[in-house]
Order: sequence, then structure tokens, then C-alpha cells
Amino acid sequence: MSKVLKNTVYQAIYQVLQIILPLITVPIVSTALGPRGIGIFNYTSSITNYFVLVAGLGLANYGVREIASVRENKEALSRKFWELEYLNVFIAVGILAVFFLITPNLDYSQYYLIESLMIIAALLDISWLYIGLEDFGKISLANFVVKVISFMLIVYLVHDEEDLWKYIFIQSMSVLLSQCILWLPLRNKVSCMLVPLKDIWYHFIPACHYFISKIAITLYTNLNKTLLGVFGTAAAVGFYSNSLTLVTILVTLVTSVDEALLPRMSSLNAKGDEKQMYTILQKTIHLSMYFTIPLMFGIVVISNHLVDWFFGYKFNFIKSIIPIFAPLVVIMPLGISIARQYLVPRGEIKSYNLSVIYSAIISVIINIILVPKYGIYGSIIATMVSETLVTIIRVVELLKNTTFRFEYGRIMKIILCSGIMAVVVFYLTNSWPSSVLTTLLQGLLGVVIYLGTTYIVGVRLPIRLFK
Repeated sequence: MSKVLKNTVYQAIYQVLQIILPLITVPIVSTALGPRGIGIFNYTSSITNYFVLVAGLGLANYGVREIASVRENKEALSRKFWELEYLNVFIAVGILAVFFLITPNLDYSQYYLIESLMIIAALLDISWLYIGLEDFGKISLANFVVKVISFMLIVYLVHDEEDLWKYIFIQSMSVLLSQCILWLPLRNKVSCMLVPLKDIWYHFIPACHYFISKIAITLYTNLNKTLLGVFGTAAAVGFYSNSLTLVTILVTLVTSVDEALLPRMSSLNAKGDEKQMYTILQKTIHLSMYFTIPLMFGIVVISNHLVDWFFGYKFNFIKSIIPIFAPLVVIMPLGISIARQYLVPRGEIKSYNLSVIYSAIISVIINIILVPKYGIYGSIIATMVSETLVTIIRVVELLKNTTFRFEYGRIMKIILCSGIMAVVVFYLTNSWPSSVLTTLLQGLLGVVIYLGTTYIVGVRLPIRLFK
């Protein structure tokens, strides 16, 4: 089994866990905490994430690229790792101090103390080392163990809104523990060494180039929750957050291939093998669309039955919102694929930054104008416009500068088959009661119809992705 395929399998297994566990925990947490509790958690987390953002600087992408470029030389690898990690520590410690100065004056201040664990986690985050080395097994294993433990704690400890602090602690501590575990096998990867201060700060400016994009991404993904919490209610934040849950889970699963391919594409770019890069990109994007387009139609069909048992009756309001978010299942993975497989590996940071900066500006403007007046609907519009814009900009950049072309005939056939699947499933199951069994049968029926129709029209699953 090739390393890329093996890493993709590791990522996929972990992402499947990311789907299975929420199927149990989300109904429990939604019922226990209600829209207000879910809203408080997401509102405080949105603010904490701004500090986590700065604490992590741009190492999530910059670190991967730097490690991938020296992974064949252990001494150079060790030096590069410690340069980056010392920089990370300096920045994170300063941000943690600022966090403790500011948050005691904010609403729900008691929860911020718990969430400070996530900033400490950013200080200890060395996942970029393992990704750069294409060693996804350890990351997946660490996350797997921590997710299972946190899942068990949530099931046994979170029962009502009074347990909100427990839920926040479990979520924050799980992030910290998953980072701590990655330090255990570190001695087998790099050697301990001290590096000059000037070599540490040498990475500051290049990392900031990646950091600019992280700021923009956080603004157009996080600001909605923050402004809803300021101008609206905690319950509105809860409705908005849970509406995006299905989309987020599916996008995370689909984009596991992109994360596994980032170091490989960086390596191919370093070798100047553009032909192989574009071949992989062509295959993976169309593989992604083979799954995301029917998933988009599927969400629309199953959402009405799913909300009642999955989120509980308190969240009936979001039945009309989830279908609006459904196109994001196609839009977001497409933009992520282009970024991880083309822009970042090739060092096209200016183009990468512009796509998210423009989207962030639009998102901020729409949020500020619409959220105070229209509440959650303003946030929905801001999310859809900003996510669509970032993907459009990246698609234009890809088509303009490469030989990549979409297989429009294949895509239209997939849309046709997905539409047929959605119509048939809707009319066969619309009168069924809302239950877990109904959702499972809807999913199974949809898969059978989709695979059958795509076979008939000559669209095959592109199995031969990796050699």
C-alpha cells in the first residue's frame, strides 16, 4: 500500500469516527444543553478561537511545507523543527497572558478560564511535524484515543444545562491531550538541540504570510457566531451552530484526502513534477464531487426527518435552515482541495490569501449590516456568500494558471443521478415517521439508487486514484 493511500486510510478511519461519535453525542448534548447551552458554548469558543488563532500563528500550513522540504535529512529536520516550535512557544505564551487579562471582563467569564486549555494546546501543537513527514498514523491514533475518552465522559457526565462547564472542560481538555500525546514519540523523529534566536525569528515573517489567511478564514467562519451572540441571543447561536453540524461533519470526511496529499504535493512541487501534481489534482477533485454532489441532495431529503431525533424537538426551527446550507457540502471541499493540493504546495500564498481576505471582507460587511437586523438569517447569508466567493476565486486561479479542466459532462451526469435519487427517496419516505431507522433506510435507499443510476449513465467510481 502506498504511503499516500495509507495516510488517506488513516485519515478516513479517524474521520469516520468523527461522524459516528457525533451521531451519539450530538443528540445527547443538544437535549441536555438546549439551544441556549449550545449557543453559549459556541459563542465563547468563537472568542477563544481568536486567541488560539494568534497563538498558532501560521504553522498549520507553513510548518508542514518547511518540514516536508527537509524530511530526508534528520539534522536539518531537527533544526527546522526546533526553530518553528520555539517560535510557537514564544507567541503562544504571550497570547495566553493577554487572554487572562481580557476575558475576566467578558460575559460568561467562568467558561473562558476552562477554554484557556485550548491556547495551551496551540502551544504544544506539533501535528505539522507529523503531517510534513507524512506520518498520519500517530495523529489519527492520538485523536482516536482522545475522542473515544471524551465521548465516554460526555455520555456519562453531561445531562442538563448545569453541566455546560463539564462539556466545555471535556472539549477543551481533549484538544490539549491530543497534542500532548504527539510529544511521546518525538524523540524518534528529531534530535534535541538549541537554535540561535535569529534563526527562530527568521520564520516569523514567512509564517505571518500564512497567518494572514488564517485571520481571514477565522473571520468568515467565526464572526457569525460572535456577532449573533452580541446582537442576538445564545439560542440563536445554538440554532446556527447545529444547522452547520451536518455540513461540517461531511466536509471533514470528504477533505481527509486533501490533508493526506498536502505533504506529497509539496514534495512533487519541490521536484518540479507539475504533470504528476495536476494528474492527482484532476483525479481527487472529481472523486470528491462524485461523493459531495449526492450528499448535497441527500441532506435536503433527510433533514426534515433527521432533526427530530438527532437534535431534539427544541431544534425544530433548523429544519428550514439545514437545506440552505446543503450546497456547502460541494462548495467547501472544492475550495479546500484547490488550496491544499495546488496553492499551498506551490507556495502561491498571495493567491491563497487574497481568496480568503476578499471573502472575509465581504463576510464582515454582510454580518455587520444584516445580523443586527435579521439575526440568524444575516449569518446564513454571510456564510453562503463568503464560502462561495472563496471557492470561486480559487477555481478561477486554478483554471487560469494550469491545464486543469472540469469534466463537465461527468459532473452533469452526477447531478442528474443525484436529482433522481433525491426525488425517489423523498416520495417513498416522506410519510415515514422520524426515527433513526428512517434516516438509515433513507441513506441506504439513496446509495442504491445513486450507484445504480450512475452505473447506467456510465459514471464509474474512480478507484484507481493512487499508484
